[in-house]
Amino acid sequence: MKNPEISLVIPARNEEKNIDLLYKEIVSVLKKIKKNYEIIFVDDGSNDNTFGEIESLAKKDSSL
Repeated sequence: MKNPEISLVIPARNEEKNIDLLYKEIVSVLKKIKKNYEIIFVDDGSNDNTFGEIESLAKKDSSL
């Protein structure tokens, strides 16, 4: 990954059903503005599969 021009830090707690949709919306906008980016999700103590969803996305996108 190149040096990010934009860094997003997103807290998430019990958001397993929303993480993928949020990620897709964010990436859609960032690609339109053509900036290098990084997305940092912070799992704030979820007791669902939020962290698993984040891990799954991170395997597909090195900017996460």
